[in-house]
Amino acid sequence: MKCKGIQAQLFIAFGTLVLIIGLFYTRLSMLFIEVTQDIVASHLLAMEITQLESRWADHNQLSALSPSSTAFSIIETESDLPGPLTPSTYGDQVFTVANREAVYYQPFLQPDIPARGVMVEASELMPLADFATIYRVFLLSVSAAALILAILSTWFLASRLAKPIQRLSASIQQQSPDTPCQISGENRQDEIGELAQSFRNTYSELQEAWQRERDFTRDVSHELRTPITLLKNTLAINQNLISDPSERHLIEQATNTLQQTVEVLLALARKENLQFSEVKLLPVLEKQLLALYQIYPDQDFNADIELPANFTLPGNTYLITLLCQNLINNGFYHGGGGMRIYLQQTRLVFENPLTDAPARPYYQGLGHGQYLVQRIASVMHWQVSIEQSATYYRVLLSW
Repeated sequence: MKCKGIQAQLFIAFGTLVLIIGLFYTRLSMLFIEVTQDIVASHLLAMEITQLESRWADHNQLSALSPSSTAFSIIETESDLPGPLTPSTYGDQVFTVANREAVYYQPFLQPDIPARGVMVEASELMPLADFATIYRVFLLSVSAAALILAILSTWFLASRLAKPIQRLSASIQQQSPDTPCQISGENRQDEIGELAQSFRNTYSELQEAWQRERDFTRDVSHELRTPITLLKNTLAINQNLISDPSERHLIEQATNTLQQTVEVLLALARKENLQFSEVKLLPVLEKQLLALYQIYPDQDFNADIELPANFTLPGNTYLITLLCQNLINNGFYHGGGGMRIYLQQTRLVFENPLTDAPARPYYQGLGHGQYLVQRIASVMHWQVSIEQSATYYRVLLSW
């Protein structure tokens, strides 16, 4: 049972309330027993004193003051009392003896009697003792049974009250973007029904938004990839289509950059790329560097990779490949002819030296590199920070 669940909270709230009420009525019943015992003992004392005072009036002798039962005793002086007196809960003339259970004392009303009063041991009076003991045991038994029954009833009530919410939660978890939204409890005429209807309306709107997003992704994938591929093939087949080499290089590089941007945006939109695992980084870096060397075999670019052979990162292989591709390409086009990739404590660093040498010829970037890196990193729950000085430019990745 979860302590934060509604069922547990209802059970604790109702159980505490039932426990307080049960303890209150149990204490009230115990007080009723004590008051009843005081009333019975006071009545017996009054009857005994009336009888003794009548005998004293008839005989006027101390021997006439003989109790009718061994439970009663004549108190001649205060020193004969077994303890200090405290007023009982019934009457001003009846006292209880401190530190003694069920012992009562009442003084004589006639001042000429040579004794102070009468004390009774209520526990020795069988009817009274049996009443107090039996009723106390009965009350405790009934109270315990009532508390157990109340706790079980409270648990049953809490389960019944929490069941619609549990069914609603299970129904929500079973929803999928590709199936019509059906929520349990939406026909109820209460707050749970209102909650189910609100969720169904919201989820239906989300499904429409998801469908528009999928349609947009498919449209972009088809409408942009096709002309980019056609443009690249045209440039590759018709070598003399553009006579100026600088313009040709510019168009080729712009086409490659646009293709990479589309690949990144489509990769971020696909759900399968949101499944993460441990990915070995070294093969990814080597593959991207080799691809870059094949495209520009005449350009000088030294990459120093200072990573362990089995170094892994948590993420998606395709997204990590695209991220490394953007970082390496940015370093190649804008750096000072080299790149250093290494670990700095718990961060992966891509470092480019900054020199006075101009950027790669015939290249004009689209300005999307840093934005795409930030997007890819945020999807994989990474953090990107940039450090720049007069001599170096660093991109630091932490996860």
